[in-house]
Amino acid sequence: MRKVLFFLFFLNLFVFSANAQEISCRFKVNDVQVQIADKSIFRALEQRLQDFINNTKWTTENFASNEKIELNIELFISAYDQTTYEYRASAIIQCRRPVYGSNYSTTLFTFNDENWDFKYQSQDRVEYQDGQYLGDISSLICFYANYIIGLDFDSFSLEGGTPYFNKASQIANLAQQSSSRSGWKPFEKTTRTRYNLIDNILNERFRPLRNAYYIYHRKGLDQFTTDPFKARKQIMASLDQVKKVFKFAPNTVMLMMFFEAKSDELVSIFKGAEEIEKPKAIELLSEINIANLSKYEKIKS
Repeated sequence: MRKVLFFLFFLNLFVFSANAQEISCRFKVNDVQVQIADKSIFRALEQRLQDFINNTKWTTENFASNEKIELNIELFISAYDQTTYEYRASAIIQCRRPVYGSNYSTTLFTFNDENWDFKYQSQDRVEYQDGQYLGDISSLICFYANYIIGLDFDSFSLEGGTPYFNKASQIANLAQQSSSRSGWKPFEKTTRTRYNLIDNILNERFRPLRNAYYIYHRKGLDQFTTDPFKARKQIMASLDQVKKVFKFAPNTVMLMMFFEAKSDELVSIFKGAEEIEKPKAIELLSEINIANLSKYEKIKS
């Protein structure tokens, strides 16, 4: 999928560099709750953050255009103070990656972050510098950029995303030390925090879930066009890995995140299975993801 290019003519280097970034992001600012006359500041913020994500080179790898991670972020502003430039907001972050040998993209991550409060003026720096805390909005963007790249790499090679999760962890630690904002610290009102996202994924106890990401995507989905029967077997094997975590941590945020991204897709995958496979899939999914039991019953039809 990703090839190391040792020799490039200058023209090829120029053309390829335009497509070298890893992320194709659509950033939307939803300002319907904010009652101010001039909302152009929100459009400017929207464009600036989208450009920052899309134009930053986050890794040393080269991604072809058809390999880019599709990222959608919708920022919901609930309040904005024109005097202090304080924003109260939440965000829905979703990323997808292409499935090998198909025109299909699979959801890797979908998350509702309820704590996206930040202070921002148009002249503020929005950038990433390794080992430095550069403010609320830079930390939020850089954390999620590295986190989703980590998930993408995990889906192609076993624990391949570790360097990017470590970067996200560093960003989270710096924010925890430097910011009073919610979402970075342990023991908050909700488990759906950035602290728990990065703590879970780097925690040795949750390693089977990272194994599941690799098996599910690389050995399962990426092989689906060539051998659907074998691919489903691998996806079942990935769910066995998920079950290992469910047994001791059924309410962990990483487990919830997995099924929020995958429950609908799993129904589609096993609807096409042989009749003998369907009851096994329904039984396993109903055990480890009770919240979506009614969805999994649709596999029968």
